[in-house]
Amino acid sequence: MYVVLLLAAVAILAGVVVVAMGGGGELTLFRRDRPEQRFRLRTPDDVAALRLPVALLGYQEQATGDALRQVARLLAERDAEVAQLREEVRRLSQETAGREGSAGSDAGSGAAGPGAGIGTAAGSGGTVGQPHGQS
Repeated sequence: MYVVLLLAAVAILAGVVVVAMGGGGELTLFRRDRPEQRFRLRTPDDVAALRLPVALLGYQEQATGDALRQVARLLAERDAEVAQLREEVRRLSQETAGREGSAGSDAGSGAAGPGAGIGTAAGSGGTVGQPHGQS
């Protein structure tokens, strides 16, 4: 009788050692049983009103990851739009400066090229490249 108990204890101890050394495999991560929640984040107000579902120990990992990916997508879209608008403002500013420079040179000084009339006006005594009155 004692031999059977001793053999069972040795088998259990050997199994614990094998599992502790990594020989027991890994646990798999299962998807949750409930349907996934879809978040429709399109504005900063949507992000502010977002309430993530709570799990037993914190937030539900899948839902939180989905929400964070959507927030990242929303920020990337907004950054791309801001970059595009800044580029358009820069381009329009250059076009406007080019038109004003050519209109100013046609009007009086006889200088040629865009920006030729910038900085020095008749009688201002200013340095080239500085606005009127800041010499």
